[in-house]
Amino acid sequence: MVTIAEKINLLLEQRGLLKRDLARALGISPQTATDICKGRSAITLPHLRKLIAFFGIRADFWMDEERLEPGRADELIPHLEQKIQGLADLGLLHAEEPARFVERLLEVAHQHRDTWIRRFGEPRGEERKMLGIPGEGHGSMGRIAAEQAPIQADGEP
Repeated sequence: MVTIAEKINLLLEQRGLLKRDLARALGISPQTATDICKGRSAITLPHLRKLIAFFGIRADFWMDEERLEPGRADELIPHLEQKIQGLADLGLLHAEEPARFVERLLEVAHQHRDTWIRRFGEPRGEERKMLGIPGEGHGSMGRIAAEQAPIQADGEP
């Protein structure tokens, strides 16, 4: 049986983090962090939520008593560092309200879907999801919605 303490210790070591980093992330004293790492102190639900956010690892990994190391499927956001770097490269991290800015961009892209497709081609995979376009393999309603052309103001497609 693998304990949460063992998982924490392994992840701290792999990521070059200290117990003091864990203490800050969980909002606990360094002594309590040490006790958690030694298995002497229990993990509360708020601690578990903070562990999930701190390490970027899904809750089911922490509850799995069979596995010591997380896999790619356990990551909350696969390749987080690459995605953050991509946002930084685009300058989005410097926007005053990045989430609101992205929402606006998605709204414009959705409103001008036909222009998008003419210029860039049909979006695929993650792009489809981000733009709210039904993907392949959806039921008949998803296919119908995906195939319908936008209706113009005069009622003509």
